[in-house]
Amino acid sequence: MHDIAAVLSIIAAVGVVLMVLARLIPSVTSVRFLDLLYRWQLALTALVAVSSTLGSITFSEHFGWIPCRFCWYQRTMMFPIAVIMVVALIRRDRAVKWYGTALASIGLLLSGYHILIERGVIGESKECLATTPCAVPNLISFGGRDEITLQPTGFPAITLAVMAFCGFAAILALLLTPESLEDEQDGEPSEG
Repeated sequence: MHDIAAVLSIIAAVGVVLMVLARLIPSVTSVRFLDLLYRWQLALTALVAVSSTLGSITFSEHFGWIPCRFCWYQRTMMFPIAVIMVVALIRRDRAVKWYGTALASIGLLLSGYHILIERGVIGESKECLATTPCAVPNLISFGGRDEITLQPTGFPAITLAVMAFCGFAAILALLLTPESLEDEQDGEPSEG
């Protein structure tokens, strides 16, 4: 299960890179790609947020994984995104991007900080050590674990913090996809 979630995270990361490249390198293909993403923006964002939320709950409830402090912080950002994106999808409300962008940005920073703790770049606080350690991930896909420090080694070493980072990055990239160049109603270029 963890490896499947890790592969989905890698796919999300590749999608983010493709979206950024499409913005930086203008071509007919990149414009069509971004237009397609814009049309499916709400559905794809809801899919990423809901699958991240369900995956997080599944790891905790069915596999007995106890979240650390930073995992809880990341959850407090992802769970509301899932709810507001589903509501936005039902209502076809693209204005949700401002709420989702704010939550995803904070979540991205939290998960990035958590990755730095896991990799030993930043030391964890005494509060982390008193509960579930933030620097010792329970599960690692496609990487190893240092025998002494128990921190992830190798690349990519996909942990739950890395998965959260990829999910938040994908949500941000999708929500910040530029508007379609064509008006969806009549196929004519839009006036903006």
